[in-house]
Amino acid sequence: MDNINDEQIERLAQRVAKLVINNLHEGLITGLNEWDPDEEEELLAELAKCMTLLDKYLKAEDYEKCDFLQKKIKTIEEKLKNI
Repeated sequence: MDNINDEQIERLAQRVAKLVINNLHEGLITGLNEWDPDEEEELLAELAKCMTLLDKYLKAEDYEKCDFLQKKIKTIEEKLKNI
């Protein structure tokens, strides 16, 4: 089973943080209620969620859920590559 290493998690966190900060800044100018995340932002948010859950289920040794999440993570990563 492939594990996500700390460097990959850190890169993802930095990318998500950059998008959030950029959109927050834009939101302050145009109004937060008008902000609609684009496809990349939604995929990154979903990827972060899945990676967090994967870590949780790895620690709980729930490998069936880990397998499902790994497949979902790979699908999301492929979608991100094509953006």
